[in-house]
Amino acid sequence: MFRPDPSLTHWPASREQVVAVIESINQPQISIPGKPPQTAQAHILGLRQANGTFAVVVGLHLRQTGENVVYVHERPEIPLEAYREVEAEGLHFLESMGFMLDNVNFAKLAPEAQEQTLRRIPLLHPQRPAAAAAAADARSSPRQALARLLAGF
Repeated sequence: MFRPDPSLTHWPASREQVVAVIESINQPQISIPGKPPQTAQAHILGLRQANGTFAVVVGLHLRQTGENVVYVHERPEIPLEAYREVEAEGLHFLESMGFMLDNVNFAKLAPEAQEQTLRRIPLLHPQRPAAAAAAADARSSPRQALARLLAGF
């Protein structure tokens, strides 16, 4: 089960730690207790930890306020055998909120493309003002822009 951790504003990770990136291709309006209803972008990160275990982190980036809401799994250290199950749990969690998700196949990207992908994921960076988020969206890939356009129909 994923639970919000109000003490976290982001989850910094290096390219070497990231094993999977799953992102929303739509931005539904959601309601999070204590925050105004607003559109959000979602990400799931699969991470390899220094001790050989894995972690799955879910992040929502609230578009209006520029805030990140970080959800951590109740099991902070996941053995390899349980990784896919926990990742699927994260998928179901976000899909239940109305997100449509796409696996970016992070491991198959060239190192430069991996770095570029990580730079645009709000979950990996401190909170930023909504204006900065809008500027980052303007730099998003044509594939993402097309996916967001089509998701609106």
